Parts: sequence; structure tokens; C-alpha cells
Amino acid sequence: MLIRFARALFGLPLLAVAAIFAWGAIRPGPQSAAPPGSEQPAAILSEKLSDDQIDAQIYMTGDLNYRIEIQFSPGPTSNIPSTLPPDVVLSMTTMHMDGFDQPLELVGPGAWRSKGKIPMAGMWIMNVGYGDEFAEVLFAAE
Repeated sequence: MLIRFARALFGLPLLAVAAIFAWGAIRPGPQSAAPPGSEQPAAILSEKLSDDQIDAQIYMTGDLNYRIEIQFSPGPTSNIPSTLPPDVVLSMTTMHMDGFDQPLELVGPGAWRSKGKIPMAGMWIMNVGYGDEFAEVLFAAE
């Protein structure tokens, strides 16, 4: 009886250790990173300005780097050509930092892209528009 008790006393911890190693070998590994171009935007903006439609997405691509995608669709009576880039300003909400303008790259008719780095983490506002008409969206830079 004492021998069976001793075997059980030593056998159960050995069985537990073996089970832990076995579980580590058969459990699923970490999920792979998303393929390029499939990331989710940090913020989406879609707004009608007078007769025109402006859509924008901002993607945080890591280490405070961002990418902005803008699509502009002029209305039938619009006096804004689709080749005219919109004004884009990023400004921080809490630090009273002045906004900074974004250099835009034309990637297609009515489509622009901008890439850069946010100076510091926090909540930011992106303003996109023409003249006195702007749409804005809040996003978190991390």
C-alpha cells in the first residue's frame, strides 16, 4: 500500500509535466500577421461638401507612421476640378499643437495619398476639404 502511494505521489507530478509539454507541442501557434494592404483604418471620413463627396481613410502603420488615402468625387455642378488636391491638416487635440499640412501624391483621378510620421502619440484630428468647407475625423496615434 505504501509503495502504491509513493508511486502515485511521484507519478502525478511527472504526468502533469508531460501533459504540459504535450500541450505546448500540439496547441495552435500565434496568428500570422495580416497580409500587406489588408490593415484596418484608424479612422474613416466620408462627407458631402456642398455638391462634392470626399472620402478619406487614415492608417496607422506602426511606430507613429501613417498613410492617408483620399478620394474626391466632384458633383455635376462643382467648380472644383478632380485634379485639385484637397487641403489636409493634422492637429493634436490636447497639446494645442498647430496643425501641419500634408504633402499629397496624386495616385489617380480624384485620388491622393500621403505618408508621414506623427510627432507624438495621442488623439489627433484630420481635416480634409476645399476652401471653407472641411470634414474632420478624430483618430488615435499609437
